Amino acid sequence: MKWAVAVVLLATAAGCGGGGKTGPQMAFLTDIHAKSDSVAFEFRGEPEDVKARYVSRRDLVECGSGAPVALKGSAYAVVHFTPAQTASIADDGTVTPTYTGPRRLSGEGPVLEVAKLCDFEADVGWAIGVDGRLPMDVSTDAGTVTITFG
Repeated sequence: MKWAVAVVLLATAAGCGGGGKTGPQMAFLTDIHAKSDSVAFEFRGEPEDVKARYVSRRDLVECGSGAPVALKGSAYAVVHFTPAQTASIADDGTVTPTYTGPRRLSGEGPVLEVAKLCDFEADVGWAIGVDGRLPMDVSTDAGTVTITFG
């Protein structure tokens, strides 16, 4: 009997079995603005995790297919937002896009081009081509995440 009580307590603490805990809230991408030295990603909600790093050209691939993604620039930053999506799904299965903008945007430098890499399993990823490996700053303000270079 003690064993069964211990299992129920552990399951409840872990969020299993109706313990009332919910997972992280999904953030929905709604817009992107590419400027000369920054890229702003706007969300309905806030991504719990934002990871940005420079990668080599050979690492610029789509997350599902592994297809290479060509991108202007001599340095490449990749940013991933989780949990995030570009469409919401209603209880009846209806899919409504929240981001209807282009998969590529141009900048005037040092940001040269932005391209979508990933929208799979609550991971939205974009690559940013810049004209050199500049210092990169990630800032958040409510539902806006801005990546600034220089």
